[in-house]
Amino acid sequence: MTKQNTISCVAETLKLLNIIAKFPNKGLSELARLSELNKSRTFRILCTLTEHHFIYQTKDGSYQLGHQLLILGQAVHNQLSLIQAVENVSERLSLLFNENLQLRVIENNEVVQIWRKVSSQSLQVRSMVGNRRPLGAGAAGKLLLAFAEQSVRESFLVTCSQEQIQQWERDCSQIQQDGLSISKGELTQGVCAIAVPIFNTQGQCIASFSMSIPDVRAEDAKLVQIITEMKQAAEKISTLLGYKK
Repeated sequence: MTKQNTISCVAETLKLLNIIAKFPNKGLSELARLSELNKSRTFRILCTLTEHHFIYQTKDGSYQLGHQLLILGQAVHNQLSLIQAVENVSERLSLLFNENLQLRVIENNEVVQIWRKVSSQSLQVRSMVGNRRPLGAGAAGKLLLAFAEQSVRESFLVTCSQEQIQQWERDCSQIQQDGLSISKGELTQGVCAIAVPIFNTQGQCIASFSMSIPDVRAEDAKLVQIITEMKQAAEKISTLLGYKK
């Protein structure tokens, strides 16, 4: 990535945040000196970071890291633990089926892909890390909606008609009962996707683990085997994360 693609004010903010991490309990003047920014700009950045709880100002006017960083740190730890668990289990699926695997989570009422394992076959389903989809779309989106907290589902259903709400409630109930979600050609023509839930220690569904398969290789007998293996893989991943039935 070149400097032409970066945003100077964001870079200055991150630089200042790192300085506070390395040199806590410094005041405005010292932070301006260390960051090589003028006092006015330093003050505005500090006010912004304080407003969003990334730092806080002590009674003596110095600055320390805030609780929002603890929240982000825990989220990073959870995602890394999740990805490590998925990596440990996904090798068997790749050896058995050699199809694309994806891990998706809910973020701001969207579904975002945070991990993938790519098939080596010439005909494969492509999806990139960072890809975003609407919640409720595709196998993963439906699964995450079905297992989401009640408040998330209610927020989603606000924009739906009464008929759509009734259909969604039936779909979610079926997905919860089956412990998986399957879509065929819903988001991409000629693609079949199978998604299973990953649970954490508290029994909350924190991710969708899915496999995407070209329809030409998604014959019924193979799908039965894939579903069995995907469910077993999801159970192993959840167990590694501390989930107990």
